[in-house]
Amino acid sequence: MTRPSLGLEVHQNKFLAEGGRTMTAIVRVVSRGGAAAARTAAEVLMIDCSSSMRFPSTKIGEARRAAAAAIDVLPDGVRFAVIQGTEHAKVIYPAEDGLVAASERTRAEARAAVERLAAVGGTAMGAWLTKARDLFDHEPDAVRHAILLTDGRNDSQTRAALMTVLSSCEGRFVCDARGIGDGWEPAELTQIGRVLRGNVDSVVDDDQLTEDFRRLVESAMTKVLPEVRLRIGTMPFSRLRSIKQVFPDEYVLTDRCREVAVRELELSLGSFASDETRDYQLILDLDPGLEPSHGQDRQLAWTELVPVPGAAAEEGALPIAGRWTHDPIPPTLVHPMVSKYAAQADLGEALTAGGDAYAAGDQAGAERYWGRAVALATAAGDDETLGRLSGVVEIVDAEKGTVRLRPDATRSHALHVVIPSRVSEIALPQEDRPMPGAPPLACACCPALSPAGANFCVGCGEPFGEAVP
Repeated sequence: MTRPSLGLEVHQNKFLAEGGRTMTAIVRVVSRGGAAAARTAAEVLMIDCSSSMRFPSTKIGEARRAAAAAIDVLPDGVRFAVIQGTEHAKVIYPAEDGLVAASERTRAEARAAVERLAAVGGTAMGAWLTKARDLFDHEPDAVRHAILLTDGRNDSQTRAALMTVLSSCEGRFVCDARGIGDGWEPAELTQIGRVLRGNVDSVVDDDQLTEDFRRLVESAMTKVLPEVRLRIGTMPFSRLRSIKQVFPDEYVLTDRCREVAVRELELSLGSFASDETRDYQLILDLDPGLEPSHGQDRQLAWTELVPVPGAAAEEGALPIAGRWTHDPIPPTLVHPMVSKYAAQADLGEALTAGGDAYAAGDQAGAERYWGRAVALATAAGDDETLGRLSGVVEIVDAEKGTVRLRPDATRSHALHVVIPSRVSEIALPQEDRPMPGAPPLACACCPALSPAGANFCVGCGEPFGEAVP
């Protein structure tokens, strides 16, 4: 059985205009190979059973069905538990405080326990997460994953208390969070997903929950590496301004970095599947007094993956470089990945601003911002976001961003627009991809060969085509 391997790539335009003191790079982490069956897995379901789950009556019923569907797809041997969440956390299955191995018998017992879930009490998500953390502590070598479902706000606990709990759970398990109905708080679920490196989304129609839970568990079962860590080193003249995961989920993670040595930071990336790609945007600030280097590269920072037991590393540390030029940097030389994620950030800002305007009762503002989001999503071919926006606006002219707010739009539809951490695919459009078998590109500045269709040399970072003196 092959063991998984981890690869690291740095994508950037290393050229800086005269006086430039900011460098942006995309760091890509790729896992390949391995088999999920070779690693123990653990799953905890946290189901909100506060009083608000009674209304409408379909809500608690769909939550029961979704939990049962998630239980049904757990492979034999996976350790699991189900938590009933109110102002307290109660493990309703198994009866003993711990996790139990999935089997035909235990799955049936868990489904029966889920059928007895009743909606009564308050909401303290920190208590649920604390219980999940304690359960996972019995499975230190497993790939640990949780799902948290809620329809309300964390009204039985302060936000500071929730953040303290989240910090204690960080790196110990991954948690996907789901909001159902229209009474939950996006900021709370976003924090849970951000700190615990999970996916956050909402469910507009209660009957969509079952299939969503099933997909989340099936995806979790593909993970083979419990935790991957990225290390970032800076020079005496550089510092990390920000780091943000930009694919497949978008989160600012700067405050989640941990200092491990002088000018060295470490960031937990969560668990990885056997074949998975994630991208991170790093922005570096350079000392204003730094003497520019013309005609040669200067290392501004470096990044590497911390060794993972049982996984092979494909690369060592990779530099983030810079080279100053006397001429302006042509827009055509902005690295395509950097450009794409900048556009993605603009889309996210428009979606959020539209949501804020809608919540404030500003119909004209909501239409203006969501209209811009429609135009940006149309230009990017982002059908996922366009589908969500169609729940709140009628699209009159997609390219121009002309929209009308739907009179039947609800807060649930608005939350579905502003909450998703999922972002659009990064693959090139089909017509832009090189033909299969196309020859590699030779670089004029180094011996490296780059894949057909590449914009920059994989060896030295020199752009193909237009050169910068």
